[in-house]
Amino acid sequence: MSNNLTNNSRVKVKVKKGSKSVSSRRWLERQLNDPYVVAAKADGYRSRSAYKLLDLNDKFKFLKKGKTIIDLGAAPGGWSQVATKIIGLPKTGKLVSVDIQDMIPIEGVSFIKGSIMDEEIIEIIQKELECQADIVLSDMAPSASGHRNTDQTRALLLAELALDTAIRLLKKEGSFCCKLIRGKGEEELVKTMRRYFASIKRYKPESSRKDSAEIFLIGLNFNDQSLA
Repeated sequence: MSNNLTNNSRVKVKVKKGSKSVSSRRWLERQLNDPYVVAAKADGYRSRSAYKLLDLNDKFKFLKKGKTIIDLGAAPGGWSQVATKIIGLPKTGKLVSVDIQDMIPIEGVSFIKGSIMDEEIIEIIQKELECQADIVLSDMAPSASGHRNTDQTRALLLAELALDTAIRLLKKEGSFCCKLIRGKGEEELVKTMRRYFASIKRYKPESSRKDSAEIFLIGLNFNDQSLA
């Protein structure tokens, strides 16, 4: 899918004095002028992040019909919507979505509410899957604190948790894709991934905001016996 979306007519938000903070007005203006927000609404996706997964899959081809997938940090469901269409649910494939927030049901998707820091949730995922997963996805992100170093550290922790989950639940030759905020700890995480995946890629989708430090790490051809 091409991500060359443009929005030539910029919308400005005018509000009465004192009714909204400057940051709220700027957020609303960004949403109204974001072509991916507009496209998501038109295409029926729950979030603009759907286009990130479409771009990632166009590039690396890890989502395929009939695959078994775990979607971590799934709410509101944009990535699960994309994955559902590609793997052929509800007829083929299996998708287990996990989040600490509620998610409106998607046909064919098994949703588990909880944190992967909870061992009981991992056990529930395993029971729901009934087998090892072909793919583990993670678009998990921390709630923004406004402090860059704090947010980056929290994002790194979530990426590490996602990787730990993938190592436990992926089948041999499986794939892993997770969000990461660039900064301290990135190289150490990549080094760990190299022990388990034959190929590691770093990629920033076109739909990622230009001012965002986010990238996605993709691990291909999982082998938990690899010592590379």
